[in-house]
Amino acid sequence: MPVVRLALAQMNAVVGGFADNVATITRFRAQAAGVGADLVVTPELSLTGYPPEDLLLKEGFVETAEEVLLDLVATGNLPPVVVGTVLSESSWAVRLAPSGDGRDVVVPTGVGTVGHLANALVVLDEAVVATAVKRLLPNYDVFDERRYFHPGVGPHTVINVAGAAIGLLICEDVWTAGGPAAELAAQGATLLVVSNASPYARGRPALREAMLAERARETGCAIAYVNLVGGQDELIFDGQSLVVDATGKVVARAGAFGEELMTVDVEVPPSSRGVPVPVRYARDEADARAALINHVTMPLDEIEEVYRALVMGTRDYLRKNGFRSVVLGLSGGVDSSLVATIAVDAVGARAVRGVALPSRYSSDHSVSDARELAARLDIDFTVTSIESAHQALEGVLGEVLGSPPAGLTDENLQSRIRGVILMAISNATGALVLTTGNKSEMATGFSTLYGDSAGGFAVIKDVPKTMVYRLCRYRNELARSLGDPEPIPVAVLDKPPSAELRPDQRDDQSLPPYEQLDPLLELYVEGDATAEQLIGAGHDRALVLRVTALVDRSEYKRRQSPPGVRISSKAFGRDRRMPITNAFRPESAGG
Repeated sequence: MPVVRLALAQMNAVVGGFADNVATITRFRAQAAGVGADLVVTPELSLTGYPPEDLLLKEGFVETAEEVLLDLVATGNLPPVVVGTVLSESSWAVRLAPSGDGRDVVVPTGVGTVGHLANALVVLDEAVVATAVKRLLPNYDVFDERRYFHPGVGPHTVINVAGAAIGLLICEDVWTAGGPAAELAAQGATLLVVSNASPYARGRPALREAMLAERARETGCAIAYVNLVGGQDELIFDGQSLVVDATGKVVARAGAFGEELMTVDVEVPPSSRGVPVPVRYARDEADARAALINHVTMPLDEIEEVYRALVMGTRDYLRKNGFRSVVLGLSGGVDSSLVATIAVDAVGARAVRGVALPSRYSSDHSVSDARELAARLDIDFTVTSIESAHQALEGVLGEVLGSPPAGLTDENLQSRIRGVILMAISNATGALVLTTGNKSEMATGFSTLYGDSAGGFAVIKDVPKTMVYRLCRYRNELARSLGDPEPIPVAVLDKPPSAELRPDQRDDQSLPPYEQLDPLLELYVEGDATAEQLIGAGHDRALVLRVTALVDRSEYKRRQSPPGVRISSKAFGRDRRMPITNAFRPESAGG
């Protein structure tokens, strides 16, 4: 049987960064030549970055993508490459003529009338060999591809590589039983190659593996699945590219959260049908013997996976947006301690500045714990009391309100003073302010607009409070295993959480205990359960109504929060789009 050597280019693409993406694809292609690969496969929309969103509607974007794609036509002895990109039907019908050696260009079929766009794959060698168009366009969760693309119809694309019939699919196309994957197998494909931009969420990698095993058994085909890696705004792409054989067994797995060229030899039975589009085969057997073939990287456990996602998401947001340093408020609490530690792991200690801004209500241990954390992380650290600013604004507000601010007004005043100082540091130095609020706080509105929510990036906005503690303990355990000092002081983890905006304040005076709160939030926010369903499942009625009311009336705050790393199946942001003005309440939950 033919043996095909695939090189799956698990790359970190930059949205709109055409020159960067061409350079990355070229680099991986050259590496693939060195290991004797027959075919290089890049992720979905690897040339444009994913998701390009409304850049697709900007004049010149699609035209630029089509121009730079031709820069990847092979010069020299490079293996053919499958490139993910966007195509307009009309321009490609005119722009690309049949190649000089008699191989016709396959223009996308069925993508609509002039001006319609396709999410596509283009096979490039010494000419454009073939194209394939995404058939199933996801329009749920973080996806809204029907806003931009039209689906392909008609016969699927099958190419001949080293005597193997390889069918081309894009992401969603492989997820449906009896769908495009089965159609390709019926068309004669004996190996399926899938280009993906599959965002990370907890549990998603295992779900992908199970799906691929099921699809391989259904089609009788081995499947090579290459995934994007890197951060793009809120989204994280974890990589973890896979190859499964026809029985569904994993025969190769790439690592998580890092670029990698995964090389795999796949034994492929001959096709029962003719495959008309050949791709040249010129493997250098001497080079091939040196390749690391069919390596299976062990999957990460959940908490390590989440931590690495947060680090990569923070690093890529800063790097891709041109920020060289960060600043954050260090309160001596668990949230800011975790964010500071992630920031150091993401961009290095020299690029992180911590600022403690104690008020008259701050405890001595809060400042000392923040100082100890900063020393362990070896970051720049300053302490500046906000008392003088607090007094000055109390006087101004006393005149405006008729009496000095008290209660919640005074608590929020302290938080906003801190926000002003941090944003001023940002303006003066160019450092991006990292906010430190977690998902439990964001869900319930336990934050101050223009105060602790003020900043440019919310590192742990999708991390529940109980998981914050797990991540801190994981990071300390990792340090111990490496023989390094634990970054997060034990005192930070042992004391009860408090905003310290009034005397003897604790979080559990305003919120249910996090051990009770977080499971309810997961069911209500991520699981879309109603209050009625939660009560019916046995949860305390008063607690359910209290929590769901907090979530519902805090939407306006979340709408004004900075972006942050998405690690769950439903984060606050692009995949949970609730209206701010919303009068709907299930009757049974309001009685």
